[in-house]
Formats: sequence, C-alpha cells, structure tokens
Amino acid sequence: MAVRVMNGSAFFRCCAASTPLATFRCCLHQRNSVQFHSSSRFSTSRRLHYRLIYFGYGEFTIRKHSTQSLVDMVVEELESLRKRGRVRASNKLELKSSEELLENKSGKPALQKGLLLEFRKDSDRVLLAVAQKPDGKKNWMVYDQNGVMTSIKPQQITFIVPGIKDFDHTEIANFVQKAQDNLDPSLLEFAWIELLEKNKSTTVEELAEMIFGSSDPLESYSAHLLLSRDDLYFTALETKGPYSVYGPRPSVQVEELTQRKCAKEAAERELEEFVDLLKSARGMPLHQKPPKSAWMSEEKNQKKIECLQAYAIDDCRSEDEKRTAGMILKAMGLAKTASAAVNLLIDIGYFPVHVNLDLLKLNIRTDYSEEILTAAERILSESPDVDEVDRKDLTHLKVYAIDVDEADELDDAMSATRLQDGRIKVWIHVADPTRLVRPGSMIDKEAMKRGTSVFLPTATYPMFPEKLAMEAMSLKQGEHCKAVTVSVVLHPDGARMK
Repeated sequence: MAVRVMNGSAFFRCCAASTPLATFRCCLHQRNSVQFHSSSRFSTSRRLHYRLIYFGYGEFTIRKHSTQSLVDMVVEELESLRKRGRVRASNKLELKSSEELLENKSGKPALQKGLLLEFRKDSDRVLLAVAQKPDGKKNWMVYDQNGVMTSIKPQQITFIVPGIKDFDHTEIANFVQKAQDNLDPSLLEFAWIELLEKNKSTTVEELAEMIFGSSDPLESYSAHLLLSRDDLYFTALETKGPYSVYGPRPSVQVEELTQRKCAKEAAERELEEFVDLLKSARGMPLHQKPPKSAWMSEEKNQKKIECLQAYAIDDCRSEDEKRTAGMILKAMGLAKTASAAVNLLIDIGYFPVHVNLDLLKLNIRTDYSEEILTAAERILSESPDVDEVDRKDLTHLKVYAIDVDEADELDDAMSATRLQDGRIKVWIHVADPTRLVRPGSMIDKEAMKRGTSVFLPTATYPMFPEKLAMEAMSLKQGEHCKAVTVSVVLHPDGARMK
C-alpha cells in the first residue's frame, strides 16, 4: 500500500488485487469544543474530527485524538478490503500463461470498419486512427487523428483499442486527450509491485482493470500508453500482431534502469544548460564575449568545448566525443559539420576570427593558462640574478643581431673585434633564460611541453609567456641584458685557431 499526503489530506492507494488504485481518501475536519476550567475562564481547545471515505464501499466517521490511531484503523480496514478483494479477483481472473493470453487476444475478429487502432506513422510518430475500408488484399484505409486518410499495412498496427466497433473519427482528438489525462506513471509502479509479488504477467486490459477499475476502451488505451512509454517496470514477454503480454522486471533490473534514467536526465539538463550558455555568448558583442579561459573553468563545460573543437578539426578520438558534439550542434539548430562547429566556436569568442586550424590539428599551443601567466609575473618581479657576481661587463662591445625589423624576440647576437696581431675575436651572445627559470619549475615544465617557439607569417607563439620571452629573455637594443657569451679567435683569413 502506498500513502501520499497532499494539503492536509491523505490519499491511500491499495494494491490492485483488492480494488482500483487511487480510491481511498481520508479528509481531516477540525471542530472547536468549549471546556470550562477552574479559573472561570472559557478556553477553546481543538479536537480533530476524522472522516474516512472509501468510494464505492460506503462511508463511516471516526472521532479520535491521535492521527496515529486514524492511520492504524485505516491500515486495518485496507487490509480487510484487500483480503476480500483477493477473493473477488481470484474468482474473476483465472491465471493463464502468456501463450494462452495471446491466443485469446489473437483469436479476436480481424480488422473491420469502425475499429479504433494505433499505428506507427514513422520512426518517431504513433497515431490513432479509425479503420475505413480494405485497400487491396492486406492493407487498410484509415482516418487518422489529424483527419488524414491514409493506407496502412498490418505490421504498422501497434494496438487495437478493445470494445469499440464503430468509432467516429472526429472524436479521436477528444479520446486522446482523455487518455492523456489518465496517465499517472506512479500507478504503473504500484501495479509492478503487486504483479512482482505474485510473479504474474498481465495484458493491457487486465492492467486497466487493476489500476483504473475498468477495462473499458478509454481505460484500456490509457493502460496501453503507460506500458508503451514505460522503460522501467515492465517488458513485453510475447507479442503477436497488435497484442502483447507484459511481465514485471526484476527489482535489481528496475533499480539499474532507474539509475540510468536519472543519469540520462541529468546529462540532458547539463546539455541544455550548456546550450543556453552558447546562445548567450553568441549573442554578445565581441568585446563582451567570455574569454577562452572562462569555458575551461568548469570541467563539464570544458569537456563539451573540447568535443566541439575536436569535431571542428576532425580529430574526435571516440564515438562519444563525436556524439556529444553532434548533439550540441543539433540543439543549436546547426548542421553536423566541421565548418558549423568552427563557426560556432568563433561566434562565442572561443576561436579568433582568423583561427589557424593547422595549429590545432598539430596540437601547437597558442596561449597560456592563468596559472602560468601569474607565475611569469611573479618571476619578473621577484627573481634576483644569482649569477650577478660572476657576470662580466661587455657593454663596450658593439652587438649585432640579424633579424627582421618587426622582431620582438631577439635571443642571440654577435660582436667582432680585431686584435693587434691581425686576428679576429668573435663574441656570440645568447639570452640567458636560466637566470629566471629554475629547472623543474612550472614555467620550465611548460616550456618543455612546447619544445620550441613557433614563427608563422601571421603570428609568433613563443615557448615562454610573452612578457618573459619578449622582454626579460630578449636582447633588447639600448638596454643592459643578461646573456651567456662565448668567444672564438679566428685567423685573418677566417680559419679557426686551434
């Protein structure tokens, strides 16, 4: 038995073997009683008056001070009703095997004019229709719920509503609406508990009798809808044409399916939230779009952005990545193509307008994390020169660097002087990053991952963060720069001396 409490009233639902579910209602009414106390003052105390109504089995009234007493009495009464219901059910329903149940169903008359049936229009749509006339040897012309006359094959029929012989097709929409109003998935759960306890299978009409108290056409179709949409509690044991026998799933399987369903619903909500973020960023002006790092702040968003990026450069490493990117593009109303993914990432500000996809395909990093940039700033402001005492002042030399005028990162240069005996001394100066970057530090590990600076006609991507590479680690003109210098003496003809 299940109990629901709603706004001061309790709804008691008993199992199907006794009476239809959702037939008990307990209403609480309050009355005031006046009592005289020794202080000669009147005071009002409240005494609860309980009224239990069991629809279809009469009405009785109980006066109690305790709500617990009421519950105990209701439970006793329900148990009594269940016992009487089991006797009625055993007399009314004869337990049969699924084969016998199917034989009874499939033995019903074939299609005829006026039958109300459900058929599969396509992979996504199922419609109700009224049979009109044969169309050839096997097919039938039907009027569907949209008022369209169409020809269907017998294998398209998924259900024939029992108890109807001459249905008016103009009433289909009203019939469907009434059936929708009947749908309460919790009723299916209660029926599953009852049938699982008895290890019993059921047909649509039996289930309708169990949960609605009637196997009339509307209730039977409502039960069919519950079963056809259910992916937790019941499974079709056998099917013959439009008739099926259903059995309750084991408890362990239901628990596992419930967990999967919850996980799927959570993933769908997460995807919906991410799509909302994309739409919001897409509609922002360029200067207000979130930075690339903002998309990486949460793991769930980072994974989806990475799936989109992999899809954009045709580098998905798994079907799951490809499927995730496809769902995002579909939710955004875009085609499932690499170019659509690229344009979306540009529109939200994640990719620059003139993005170089080859860099992405080659996995060449073009930016740095906030953590690395902060570490670089700290190095510039705090790092002393531990080799200061060993450095030699070579500022008297003329230093030449060979590079383009626009070069910002000058990491090597040279000087040359002629000695008194005619020989030439050449000095080779290389910027000294080791005075700033210690082996094994965060900056050092990042540089090791990159391996080299990348120079392109359109941009330069240094191995170290820009402020380090372009300033502290560069041999800038007109400034004192730290360098590692080696020299070599050459003969006047340019040959190296031993």
